[in-house]
Formats: sequence, C-alpha cells, structure tokens
Amino acid sequence: MEKNAGLRRLFIPLAALMVAVPAAWFASRCLAPAPREKAETFTRVNNNLHQVDGEPAGPGHPEKAYRLYRSGAPSKKTFAKWCDEYHVERVIVLSGDAADNELAYQAKGICPEIKVVYDVKQHSSALGDGFLKLFDEQVAAARRDRAGLLIRCQMGAHRTGRLAAYYQMKYQGLSADQAIAVMERLGLKMDTATELVPQVKALDDYIHNRPCSQPAPACVIINSKKWVPK
Repeated sequence: MEKNAGLRRLFIPLAALMVAVPAAWFASRCLAPAPREKAETFTRVNNNLHQVDGEPAGPGHPEKAYRLYRSGAPSKKTFAKWCDEYHVERVIVLSGDAADNELAYQAKGICPEIKVVYDVKQHSSALGDGFLKLFDEQVAAARRDRAGLLIRCQMGAHRTGRLAAYYQMKYQGLSADQAIAVMERLGLKMDTATELVPQVKALDDYIHNRPCSQPAPACVIINSKKWVPK
C-alpha cells in the first residue's frame, strides 16, 4: 500500500508536467500574437512612393478603384509603374515641375493617360484654405470616379508630408501627433523643416473648426487664394 501511494505521489506531478509542457509549447507557437510588420520609412525605391489610402494594387484587386499615394518626383522607370502597377490616373504636383517629369515622360509615350490636375510650386510657409478646398475637391472627385490620385513634391517628404498629414487627420481620423509621426518617418532631413510640425497642428485645428493654437505663421490662411491656380 505504501509503495502504491509513493508511486501515485510521483505520477501526479509527472502527469501535470506532461500536460503543461505541450500546452506551453502550443501557446507559444499558436496563440502568440503575430509579429508586427515593420513600419515604412523614407526610401529611394520608387522615389519614396507610399500608399496612403484605398484599395491595394496588385493581383486580386481591381484596377479601377480609389487609391491615394504620396511620392517624390518619379524617375522614368517609376513613372511607368504609376500607370502599369499602381493605377494612378491623376497627379497633384506640389513642386511645380511637371514639365520636367510627368509631361516629359508622356512626350515619350509613357503613361499618356495620367492627368496632372495641379502643378504649382509651393514652399514651406502655411497653407491657405483655398488650396485645401481645392485638394478636398480632387479627393472627392477621385473617390467618385474610383480613380488613383497621387500627391508629390521633389522628395515626397516636406510638402507632400504636410498634405498627407492633412489627409490622414481629416479622412482617416489620425490625431495630429500620429500624423506628425508618419510625416517624420516617411520624410528625409525633417530636422531642417521644423516649421511643419506646428503647421500640422494648425491644420488639425482647422479641420475641427477650432481657433488656431499655434503661432500665427503656422496657421491656415483663411479666405486665401494662395497657391490656387487662376
């Protein structure tokens, strides 16, 4: 009897261990959270092109769909991808150099169907409400027509990052801090453009109809035609 009792005392812990070890292994392999994808950063691949919103492009997804991209000025190779791979149909150029890029490539027969809908050289001073309304109209039209829309400047960092931040706060619900984090992550030499952070915070105030909380030079200019083509 004592021998059997001793065996039982030995068996119970062993049985518990045999159950616990496979359970722990299963939990570590099957129940652990999936690894987080690495956040995108500035890249010279495809001239810093990133998708901001809309249907993914590629196999299994429709060609005709609303998409918003941000980018720097394209090389000839990248520009060909705009229509062939990314299904871009309309472009907003914030650096005013479409003649040296999109239009020059189209003169060689590359992506002739892409339409440059805006081509004005902006700089890093605050945006005006007239331009923001124009941009909102282009977004609404692209959504209505299920068209791919791309915004760009030279590097796809400062001017593009500011406008992308406006979009992400207004249309995707990002906070100012979240939009700034994306702008800085996808930008280059952002420490040389310190005026952009207060501008993005001022844009958030504008979106939510709040008084501007930032220094006056950062605030959205009201009743302004600044950077609006005549």
